[in-house]
Amino acid sequence: MKKNFSPFLLLFMALLFLGACSKLNDLKQTAEKNMAIDRTLPKYQLNKENFKEISYQGKTYVIQDSTVDRERLQEPIGKVAESVTINEHNEILSKEELRKIEILPKENEEKRFHFNFGWVYRIKNTSPDEEVAVVVNHEYRLAKIKK
Repeated sequence: MKKNFSPFLLLFMALLFLGACSKLNDLKQTAEKNMAIDRTLPKYQLNKENFKEISYQGKTYVIQDSTVDRERLQEPIGKVAESVTINEHNEILSKEELRKIEILPKENEEKRFHFNFGWVYRIKNTSPDEEVAVVVNHEYRLAKIKK
């Protein structure tokens, strides 16, 4: 019985290996494509005084709490490319402050909020002069033009 089992096991392992190689190749191609796109995207500026605002070419957008479904997104039109951690007073924490480890935490421990901003997308059937979608912490957030 063991003699019949070994060829099937080897065949199964070979198929599994080939499938894994194909997936890794797909991931590599997707990463290369995304890096090429990222290099061409214009940079939107994050307002360091109000982290709910981004701007590009004289237009300011206010990032909303609502999200946009992925199906409504069109091509990326820009990037924010910022990652910040702030405290409850909207002050950016330095890398040194983030590295501090307190042995005995304070009773009224400071709250921290981390924001990772990414690409800006055009939304289907909507002008980018009105609204766009911005990636914030892996969510597509609606951003409306500030009036």
